[in-house]
Amino acid sequence: MEDKYREEELKPLDPGRLKYDQNGLVPAVIQDHRNNYVLMVGYMNEEALRRTIKEGRVCFWSRSRREYWVKGETSGNIFEVKSIHADCDADTLLVGVVPRGPGVACHTGRYSCFFNNLAGFTPQEHSNG
Repeated sequence: MEDKYREEELKPLDPGRLKYDQNGLVPAVIQDHRNNYVLMVGYMNEEALRRTIKEGRVCFWSRSRREYWVKGETSGNIFEVKSIHADCDADTLLVGVVPRGPGVACHTGRYSCFFNNLAGFTPQEHSNG
């Protein structure tokens, strides 16, 4: 059976083909390039993405402050960009980074923003048949 998902057949997506939401934003999932751990999620508009690509450091659009911010600019926890992928619908980005500086992503001082277990969830085995 032919593998239709081989990477060498994939062509890079032109950034102009991304699908931004009604506010001109696309979610950007930030993942540690070294171990694939999800560190945080932020939002980028076209300019924030352009800056990220040009500077090699993650730039977001702050929805609350209505301004651009480079991750680590004040804290020293800079994300060096190693890869950028769009999902199949071209409406979400996955940004592979190497954290520089103290190595934390969260404003709480933790390595990742994803540290809260959701109450009421118990892992179960799920069968497909």
